[in-house]
Amino acid sequence: MRLVFVHGINNETYTVDDIKERWLSALEKGWQEQNLVPTRKFTVDTAYYADILAQASDNRNAAVEMGAGDVSSGLAIEFLRSYSDEAGVSEAELQAAAIAEGIPPEAVAQGVPHEGWVIVFARVLERLLPTKGRYIARLFLRQAAVYIGDPALAAKIESTVTNQVFTGKQDPTVVIGHSLGSVVSYRMLAGEALAGRSFPLFVTLGSPLSVDMFRPILPKRGRLPMPPIAKWMNGRNKEDFVTMGKAITKKSIGFEGVVDVTDIIDNKDDRHDISAYLQSPKIARAIFDAVEA
Repeated sequence: MRLVFVHGINNETYTVDDIKERWLSALEKGWQEQNLVPTRKFTVDTAYYADILAQASDNRNAAVEMGAGDVSSGLAIEFLRSYSDEAGVSEAELQAAAIAEGIPPEAVAQGVPHEGWVIVFARVLERLLPTKGRYIARLFLRQAAVYIGDPALAAKIESTVTNQVFTGKQDPTVVIGHSLGSVVSYRMLAGEALAGRSFPLFVTLGSPLSVDMFRPILPKRGRLPMPPIAKWMNGRNKEDFVTMGKAITKKSIGFEGVVDVTDIIDNKDDRHDISAYLQSPKIARAIFDAVEA
């Protein structure tokens, strides 16, 4: 059995070994707390695309203009707007924060945000959301907006991950995707490149897959992963702002059967915390059972 970890946003300060150690330590702690001791050997492969994502969303690209070939700003802006609306951010708050962030007055007058300020608008929301009592991982909006709006970037990330953790690797494989990594993973599992592989369990944690603005970049609705996975479990802390409180349902992906787990250890400092997700009893137990099967 193989475990594959696919990280999400805000991991550029870590190495691939850092991520592997953190995730595996959290998972093993979850097992230990339930007196679960694996009797079967398993290996762990960890995807790493944080450097690609960070480079694409850094401050140098703050003003990405339409037509430049880098970002489909309209889609990215709508994505950011959806989180802004969910948080109850008013237009007045947006404009005040935008000015404080350095967006020119003429841009504000046009109605913040306009298409040339995708990354800056994400920073504006990052400035506002903590005051709303929301627990959102730093940089999520900025990095996810760029991923959504840039098909070439998404393709590069998926190609990189495929080569790292799937090409030439043996199955069966349990895939665990956190945050944006759940989107990356699902797109790959539903694609042609992994057809014929064996995935007894797919675990998504803190996933934004049911956020409407991800829909245009997801596989055709109703298309099952190829091959169909034996079990899909989605863990979500109800206070994890990244998920917008939404389960992964037929309405969002076009088919049923995703097990929704909301009994998650509550790290109040960061409701999006991967360690809290992996240590949660139902999540840890499902992965253990798949390893032991």
